[in-house]
Amino acid sequence: MQVVTEILGRLDDAKRPYKKIDKIFLSSEQRSSPHMVCYSSGGRTVKVSLARGTELNEGDILGNDDGIAIVVSCAREDLFIITPRGAPVDWSAIGYQLGNLHRPVRFAEDALLTPKDAMVADLLDRMGVCYSEEKRSFIGKRYGSFTGHHHDEY
Repeated sequence: MQVVTEILGRLDDAKRPYKKIDKIFLSSEQRSSPHMVCYSSGGRTVKVSLARGTELNEGDILGNDDGIAIVVSCAREDLFIITPRGAPVDWSAIGYQLGNLHRPVRFAEDALLTPKDAMVADLLDRMGVCYSEEKRSFIGKRYGSFTGHHHDEY
């Protein structure tokens, strides 16, 4: 396969019927990397070189190999599911602390998701925050993923 330099579309929006779907299971870290070599469940080698700042999402089509769509699927990861109780300030404080630790966070309707980590567990325990551990895809709304982020820039 040639190098993938652009996302061909989304499987949900695909107008052409595909004979088969060949999935590439990627972690959140892999999905945010614009350059990689990965392997599909069907054994295809896929070389990816996307524009800086591009993040792959569930259902993105990376290739069409003789009618077989090569599609991104979000791998299941060990996550903390954080469910703050109380006022919005509680959510804000937790988000602030996770950001201060430079931890990736995804926002669901009723929870914050972040990768399982001993330092985060200690922080949440000290803050008295309710959380659970679960193995699932690290997806949800993202904020604050700005390229070129530096603390000395305002």
